[in-house]
Amino acid sequence: MEDSRNRFKTLPGKFEVYGTKIEGGNVYFTVSVPDEAEAQLVLTDAAGKTVLEKVSLPASERRGSLSAVGLEGLAGQNFGYYYLVEGKKVLDPYARRLTDGICFTDGNDYDWKEDTLPLTPLHKTILYKLHVRGFTKKAGPSVKAKGTFRGVAEKLDYIRDLGFTAVEFMPMYEWDDTLKMTPHTYAEEKPADLPKNYWGYSEKNFYFAPKQSYSSTSDSCRELKDLIREMHARKMECIPEFFFPQGTNPMLALEAVHFWVDSYHADGFHFVGAGVPTELLIRDPYLTRTKMLFENIDADWIYGGRNPVRRNLMEYNESFMMNGRAFLKGDEGQLGSFADHVRRNRTTHEFVNYMANVNGFTLADAVSYDWKHNEKNGEDNEDGPAVNASWNCGAEGRTKKAAVLALRKKQEENALSYVFLSQGVPLLYAGDEFGNSQGGNNNAYSSNNSVGWLDWNEIGKEKDLTLFVKKLIAFRKSHPILHMKSPLRESDYLSVGYPDVSFHDTKAWYCPYDNSSRSMGIMYCGLYAKKEGASDDFLYVAYNAYWDKHSFALPSLPKGMKWFKEMTTEAKSGREFSDEASPLADQRSYAAAARSVTILVGRTEG
Repeated sequence: MEDSRNRFKTLPGKFEVYGTKIEGGNVYFTVSVPDEAEAQLVLTDAAGKTVLEKVSLPASERRGSLSAVGLEGLAGQNFGYYYLVEGKKVLDPYARRLTDGICFTDGNDYDWKEDTLPLTPLHKTILYKLHVRGFTKKAGPSVKAKGTFRGVAEKLDYIRDLGFTAVEFMPMYEWDDTLKMTPHTYAEEKPADLPKNYWGYSEKNFYFAPKQSYSSTSDSCRELKDLIREMHARKMECIPEFFFPQGTNPMLALEAVHFWVDSYHADGFHFVGAGVPTELLIRDPYLTRTKMLFENIDADWIYGGRNPVRRNLMEYNESFMMNGRAFLKGDEGQLGSFADHVRRNRTTHEFVNYMANVNGFTLADAVSYDWKHNEKNGEDNEDGPAVNASWNCGAEGRTKKAAVLALRKKQEENALSYVFLSQGVPLLYAGDEFGNSQGGNNNAYSSNNSVGWLDWNEIGKEKDLTLFVKKLIAFRKSHPILHMKSPLRESDYLSVGYPDVSFHDTKAWYCPYDNSSRSMGIMYCGLYAKKEGASDDFLYVAYNAYWDKHSFALPSLPKGMKWFKEMTTEAKSGREFSDEASPLADQRSYAAAARSVTILVGRTEG
């Protein structure tokens, strides 16, 4: 099979390997081409500017639509490559690195230096979601490598110190940066007018190659591995988001996931798109220790009614956000669903709860706008979710009205309390901890600009909100009754005199769920959870979504214990968490302020 015109001796290909494989001193290439189509492998110099040689891939030597060839002695050489199929340039979908339209292999010589996966249990996971470029592009002098993997690494201590255990990254593999879909106002004959793809949800993806434009160096593979190694050193998990459009080859998807687990030590994945091979991924024995997030899971059917040995599945829970926002602003008929969302988890998997995410308003905008303002997207404001369950608190957008601003701040704190005081896995969209705004844009898919980038100038103005998030997370972590690994039963199954969870309102042990109800007290019995060898505390969370104060009846505690106020969003900003050592003067009822969340802790006095 030797070709005398070539610098390297050709070898029989390895059809069982897709993409490239380095073995000994040889490199093997495999690519799928249309039947009988003329194809060539093109080798270039490291800069991709000079063609070194072309290797014919004859149709007579294919298996199915696969062409494969090996080149002897190519390993260790500095080269790039691509394919020509019927004269048209084709990139390798399995390329390990892409730069300026040229494919490259990854030498796999990275030293992980005793890297250890954190393996955080599912019920202890706390997610922080970010966009690599947008997270630090506007970070100021505190970050040197802005908008890159290295830029994120420079902010890891900030994320860890807030208390998050994992970071979910929006797509950070290579994708087509121009959207080929036809939005409302774009015509096919005007390709220059097509919007830019900032988010990364594309029909054309290269799942094996980190996005080169997210790297501050020419070696995106090494820079991403550096980031993940630094995350693991801080006991933080890396969870990339993968978009698989309709028509994605299930085996390509599975191989890409395996590759990221092997080569990048990924701890989990969030899968989106119509082409996600959900059952194939869940049933794969290689991924049972890998966290997997899906938009929807029929876990009972997949597991056949049995519980998994190790829970590793999470289900995105947009209904938590929509119901939570409606309850937050005081809509009728929301309490029953809210009560269910707050306590919900499963023996098969966890639900991911959030009050804001990439698709929709940021948290600050959800309490500042009644209507979407996507005019800058160029689609006549017709794009983006039409229903947001938002409320501007009395003024649309930016305002100087003190009363409106104070209410917005309280509503943000209430929303954050909903997330971090609920069972399941809490998720915070980056920037919501310091009131990041997109100016009412609820669909920043093309906004690779100040609209889509986090404005870190706001963190100094909103340091109290950031501190509130940090304290909420710390409180959650210190009370395992708030993140149980099995569903709460609402029964006294331990025969301790109290159910694990109970619901109250103006009367103890009774909570009405009629359309006009906008308040609820939830008591968690700490005897059902252990912390540091002892039982957890009794907790009572008073949710008042009324626009007026509301009185909650407090259940009696075991002898010798009293109720103490731990936190309330009715307090002055920065003082929500109390250091008071005295119990409540009234141990039978608590008067909650309008639109507030309050945490009471039951413990012995002194």
